[in-house]
Amino acid sequence: MVQPLALIAAFGGGAFAASIGALAAFIMTGVFSVAGAVAFMCGAGDAGGILINNFAFGSFFGPHISFAAGVAAAAYAKKKGLNENGADIVTCTAKYNKADVILVGAVFGVIGYLIKELVIANVFAGTVSPRLVTDAPGITVFISGILVRLIFGGKLSTLNGKSVVSKGDSIATTLVIGITYSLVVAGVYVWGAGAGGENIPAFAGMYHVLIFGLAAVGLVFAEMGQAFVGCHHIVIIAAEATVQSYATMGPYGALCMGVIFGTISALIADIEGNLINSGTDSHIDNPACAIFIMTFVVNACFPAA
Repeated sequence: MVQPLALIAAFGGGAFAASIGALAAFIMTGVFSVAGAVAFMCGAGDAGGILINNFAFGSFFGPHISFAAGVAAAAYAKKKGLNENGADIVTCTAKYNKADVILVGAVFGVIGYLIKELVIANVFAGTVSPRLVTDAPGITVFISGILVRLIFGGKLSTLNGKSVVSKGDSIATTLVIGITYSLVVAGVYVWGAGAGGENIPAFAGMYHVLIFGLAAVGLVFAEMGQAFVGCHHIVIIAAEATVQSYATMGPYGALCMGVIFGTISALIADIEGNLINSGTDSHIDNPACAIFIMTFVVNACFPAA
């Protein structure tokens, strides 16, 4: 449901994110996700709700608004000849000192808000079926990225003769990361949920938010120029699959589901990266693509109560 004040705030949120850069905005999403999840786990539900709903996934730093806005501003800046790489999600576009670049981000903040509230919330949020549910920010970021590519120019496909799936050391590394990162995420949950005697039932329902936030915060190292592996698409899917399968499959079954689903998510991101996100026209987020596809799959297999 569209809330006028939230819509107005999305305009400002998009401008703010565009000015600081898409990646920096997403890191802030992670900061508030962690803070909100921890607040919930400590019993401060009101504070946790504000941090998650109004900051992490609201008009301030919701990826469908902020990250999408930063992506659009970067692509527009390239179209204007201000940079050579429209897929640059690190650079703060405020450095160009062009008001129209920031305003493009503001507009795409509004577009992201409307896509999420008018389309996703009415079709893919359990309204049709509990098995037809996806990650609303993820699918919105992906749709917005497609719109950016089409509006500001550039080929939708960037395969250019490459293999659809990476080869050699690249795909081996992707598989190892997918398996091992999923293993620790799933293992910590099943141990803490009772297998280890800790008896922390469902982590107040915030485990996937906490894990996602930790991965997003980790991208601060990428912002600093380090080769940090973006893994939020792996760990959030591993967490969701583990949590949602735990009741019916037990700790070891849930552990297996977390590893399987998380690894598949890693492969989907690799494929999307080769197909449409390896050029310099704009950024079409492959983690967002993997998250929304695999959230569909997780909920189809293990619909949340």
